Amino acid sequence: MKRFRLPRLRLVVALGVAMTASLSVAYAASLGLGSNKLFAWGQTLTKGTCNQTSTTADDTYVQQALPTSTAGASATTLTISPVAAVQDYAFIRFNLSGCSLPTTAGADSAVLTVNVRTAGADTISLFPVTSSWSSSTLTWNGVSGLTIGSTATGTFSASTTGTKTVTVTADVDNAIKAGNLWGWELRATSGTAIVAIGAAQNGTAANRPSMTLSYEK
Repeated sequence: MKRFRLPRLRLVVALGVAMTASLSVAYAASLGLGSNKLFAWGQTLTKGTCNQTSTTADDTYVQQALPTSTAGASATTLTISPVAAVQDYAFIRFNLSGCSLPTTAGADSAVLTVNVRTAGADTISLFPVTSSWSSSTLTWNGVSGLTIGSTATGTFSASTTGTKTVTVTADVDNAIKAGNLWGWELRATSGTAIVAIGAAQNGTAANRPSMTLSYEK
């Protein structure tokens, strides 16, 4: 009686073809492929911009020398002072509700623009605020109740007057996912001068804070 034997090369080829076919079926199943139909899942992202101006801004400044006083809603400039015992901190935020962004959206880029009206040799740092505040109620004493990041998002020099920009993309992206943008605390982290930036109530539109946001959703 003769035994039928496949040559070794043919056996290896046959096994390789069988394994390839098996893996192809498994891979096709993982992608949603059937013998008769091809299924595809995907999501179309919408990209756009949403520019924030004084009409969507809220800002104020708090004064160590007047710890229970509010200065928002009427101030035309926001004072920032590093001087001991008379420190001033500014706060700026924007209302993103008009952008109609779901919490699944994301910020591709976000740039905050302010305008220095009174210059001084100070470095101004922005710290993200992640708890609610209002210009009509925030005071120096109330700042301790806010949640403020310990790491500066960015800085700008106030040594000359005019427009200054700071990239705030990560903060805005986090805020979109949280559902609210509570903005930033601006304070001098070096220098000894008292400086001022234009507020949302400033009579000249170019002096007011603004933010340009590019997003995808």
